[in-house]
Amino acid sequence: MKPTPFEYYEGKLGVKISFLICDRDFHMDSLKVIAYNTLYYRTKRKSSPEQFLRRASLNNDALVLFSSLCQEWRDRLTVKFGSPKQEVKKSWFAQHYEADKKAFDFYMAHRYGEENRKLDTSLIERYTYNASVLNTVIRVKANRKAYCRTLGCTKVDIWDSLSKDVNAFRDVEHTLPTTKRGLQMKVKAYQEQGYIALISGKLTNQNAAKVKEDTQTALLDELLAKHTNLDNTQVANIYNSVAGIQDWKTITPQTVANRKQENNLVIYAGRNGKAKLLDHKLMQVKRKAPSKPMLYWTMDGWDAELLYQKATINAQGNTVTTYHNRLTAVMVLDPYNKYIVGYAIGERESPALIKEALRNAMQHTKELFGDYYRPYQLQTDRYQIKHLTPTYEACTVHYTPANVNSKKTKVIEPFFNRFNKEYCQLFDNWSGHNVDSGSKNQPNDEVLNKIRKSFPDENGCRQQLIGSIEADRAKKVAAFVEKWQEVAEEHKSIMSFETYLQYLGEKTGYTNKLSPSGLLPTINGIERCFDSFDINFRKLFHIDWCVMYDPADLSKVLVMDAESKSGKFVKLLGNYSFVLDEIYIQPMALADRVEGDAAEKQRITDYNDNVMKYITNERADNADVLHEFLSKPQLQDTLAKHLLVDSLGHHKDHNNSHKINKKAQKVLEVQEARTEKAEASDWRTQQNDYHKQRINLNDYI
Repeated sequence: MKPTPFEYYEGKLGVKISFLICDRDFHMDSLKVIAYNTLYYRTKRKSSPEQFLRRASLNNDALVLFSSLCQEWRDRLTVKFGSPKQEVKKSWFAQHYEADKKAFDFYMAHRYGEENRKLDTSLIERYTYNASVLNTVIRVKANRKAYCRTLGCTKVDIWDSLSKDVNAFRDVEHTLPTTKRGLQMKVKAYQEQGYIALISGKLTNQNAAKVKEDTQTALLDELLAKHTNLDNTQVANIYNSVAGIQDWKTITPQTVANRKQENNLVIYAGRNGKAKLLDHKLMQVKRKAPSKPMLYWTMDGWDAELLYQKATINAQGNTVTTYHNRLTAVMVLDPYNKYIVGYAIGERESPALIKEALRNAMQHTKELFGDYYRPYQLQTDRYQIKHLTPTYEACTVHYTPANVNSKKTKVIEPFFNRFNKEYCQLFDNWSGHNVDSGSKNQPNDEVLNKIRKSFPDENGCRQQLIGSIEADRAKKVAAFVEKWQEVAEEHKSIMSFETYLQYLGEKTGYTNKLSPSGLLPTINGIERCFDSFDINFRKLFHIDWCVMYDPADLSKVLVMDAESKSGKFVKLLGNYSFVLDEIYIQPMALADRVEGDAAEKQRITDYNDNVMKYITNERADNADVLHEFLSKPQLQDTLAKHLLVDSLGHHKDHNNSHKINKKAQKVLEVQEARTEKAEASDWRTQQNDYHKQRINLNDYI
């Protein structure tokens, strides 16, 4: 159909501006007689003949009043497109018709029946047109006087006239009643009930199943949802036994199958459990991998699909070798590039194995980045959650455990499948992908049985896993470290060494007290010696200490005061904590000395000197305080005065000699000289007596 430039608007003939302007080629048939900006500014001038009839809007072209154009332009338009057709005037009813958008939205959202079905598109369109026409009927009826004037009479049967107008109005395909009585009843129902009045009773919720039918479906659904997973025939038989008593119609297993399919969402949880409902039926959260490393860690235990042989002694004392044994690997994964940050391998998952994996992860961050860095967020499953939460919280800034029974929140599960296929499947002792999934994913059982004696032992299987993990690390470590440089400082968090040992270190299982030689715990069957150059530690000889250590580095340990029973550790008290260094062992022989020995010996000497000074200063301070206190008249004859004055005075003299007058100083010097002379005389006498006893001078004469 050839486009036309003419359009009537508010009873006036207009020309679409796109047929006049030449800035852009809107239509190939455009006259292109004037630039848009030129035309726009011309219409702004009062002297310009051109007038805008309508501004451009959504789905509507801008119109220029045809009569305002110059004769030359009008001639061009009529020659090229023909004379404009006369406007067909709409009836007064048609002029007041408007499409009802709210009606359309209502019918689009309408649902009906037990399956919660929606209306067919053709029904939505029909009901919307019906509602729009009824709105016009109500609008015209309300303005009855104006309506009568348009009909050219003062008295009129309003419903008869409206019925005729509705029947004549076919701009839209409505299905309203053709009689005036029918139209009147429909309008009344529409005004009382609203949009729902236009929907067939079969397609509304008012026509839902009766109580009797509700009871039947409820019984059928509950039989289907029973945890014993009854089959269709069993459900039909049980249902029919009740139907016979209640005079219901009996059903077939096929009816049960149909109902199971229709109402599967409700039935599924009872037959399969909440976990499978969450994984297979309910809405899932879609997530993307972290943009940088160390922003998010996840961890879990995995029963490695590698078999090893193990020899045990049975109750009869015979050696029995089994070949079905598998190890458990707890892995800490950074999903940024699926990098294994930490791992631990053991016989089964346990809190101790989880701590070992986290300890390995922290050690690895120190190897990569120079310090014990914590992830910004850590997510785990809820295994031993109450016991392990303090440890998890110490190892991250934000700890977010996974939802209960939700496997899909952990991205580590798919990683285990890939790791198993990429590495473990290459070994001859591979037990299969997801052992419990079925035979189609398993290796040849006959071959496995034949080669079972070649399976590695536990240590060999452990080395297979370690080698696979290290190989996977080697592929990704460069990208992991490189991207670390882009992590914002606010997302970097260092774990202190003290916190590292407190939450991830091993405990000896008993307590120790400080001895002059230091703290002497036994670790892995070997007695070790630790001490601190912190003088505050030396004051606490009476404390029972719990020793926490890193098995990979015994150069330092953490000690905290603890409650003990018969020397065994009970619980931490948390009042004191110190990081102790392993005592430096000095050689006895000078010839065995190496570089650093002298410096370490001098370090201890300096420490002891400082402690002695500390003790001396403390005693001096005590003397100053007590000297004034015991000088009070009421304390002159007390036992404390007689016991302390001499020693305090003597001690005070050495530390406060500048306060003693010269005369007293001279007396002290004389007393000290006499004492030294007497001590020298006694020493010579003792030496002479000793020689007389040991030497016979007559032998030398």
